[in-house]
Amino acid sequence: MDRPPVPRARVPALLAGYWGFGQFWGVWVIAITAYNGRHGIDDARYGLSLMVLSVAAVAVMAFVTPRLATLPLTVTVPGGLAVLGLGSVAMALVPGAGVWLSCLVVGAGNGLIDVFANTAAQRIEAASQRPILQWLHAAYAAGGITGALIAGVVAAVGWDERVAFVVAGVVLVALGAWNRRTSDPVPGDVAATRLSLSAFRRHPGLLAAGIVVLFAFLVEGSMDTWSGRYLQDSQGADAVTAAGVFVGFSTALLLGRLFAGRILFGLGRRATILLGGAGAMAAGLVVATTDSLAVVAVAYVAMGFVLSWVAPAGFGLVEAVARGDQANAIGAVTTLGYGGFVVSPVLFGWIATAFDPRAAMLLIVASSLGIIVSGLATRDRTPAPA
Repeated sequence: MDRPPVPRARVPALLAGYWGFGQFWGVWVIAITAYNGRHGIDDARYGLSLMVLSVAAVAVMAFVTPRLATLPLTVTVPGGLAVLGLGSVAMALVPGAGVWLSCLVVGAGNGLIDVFANTAAQRIEAASQRPILQWLHAAYAAGGITGALIAGVVAAVGWDERVAFVVAGVVLVALGAWNRRTSDPVPGDVAATRLSLSAFRRHPGLLAAGIVVLFAFLVEGSMDTWSGRYLQDSQGADAVTAAGVFVGFSTALLLGRLFAGRILFGLGRRATILLGGAGAMAAGLVVATTDSLAVVAVAYVAMGFVLSWVAPAGFGLVEAVARGDQANAIGAVTTLGYGGFVVSPVLFGWIATAFDPRAAMLLIVASSLGIIVSGLATRDRTPAPA
């Protein structure tokens, strides 16, 4: 099927939407400690709330996105941004037991955005032979920077942390409106399916890509949700310092995806994945074993730089094995990726409560080994778009 030319505003709108997605999580990293204190949420309950969020994301990716695959991306991309925006505002405004409802909405928004934004980017990359997925994930890292800065400024001036969640939510809704005007009007797939995971049966080569993304999301996402808490609880950093360190981590992610990843992708996606996994493990060991906040900050930057290569390389494997079925294939890969979060938040929360946050950080670092092992199972050595 011939597709119309890509509107000039489509790529900037898509990148801006994923930037807003990253900005929400940048706010979360810094503001969640004060938020948990306000609601009396300890590490174990925090892990449970992350599990609720992750279950919602996985359920949406596994059962909802396949049924929405025939809808135009003018509907699905803006819809995901709007849902996450409403969840962010709900985090701030809904009290008490509503925290759990907010986590469900945030999880649903995450599932929609990750599937359909990556589908849109992968489609553009395949058509244009330009590194759109790399740019997309760089935009997420840039959002982490601005989100951490927003939450840090809010903390520095003594405002309620809920202000930062409202700002992030309003921005997401506005970006959803922009994407509504510029997204690809062509549906992602010819026919809907009932379960995104069925793509693994149709395309067995997807499994290696899915496992790569699983461990990449596990490590990078765990840094999003636990790193601010680790810095404040184990390293004695205040909220402003933790925000600064996370800005360094996100800046390294951004630079790695814009520059280093572009060079390394020329070696092939397999080599990119293996180098990223090995580097993440080495830097993460420094984070988990030192008591110097300055050394931890440097190791955070190094960890962000090498992690930046992995997820885009994993998603880039989809085109080679699932051409014409990208929405369901990416849904399958992201569902498997988020599946790790169903168990890991509760496990990390239990370890942090029973032992200390440093022990939980060590488990996150050990997960980097999964990137290396799954990377060895991939076979794509061809250069990515440059």
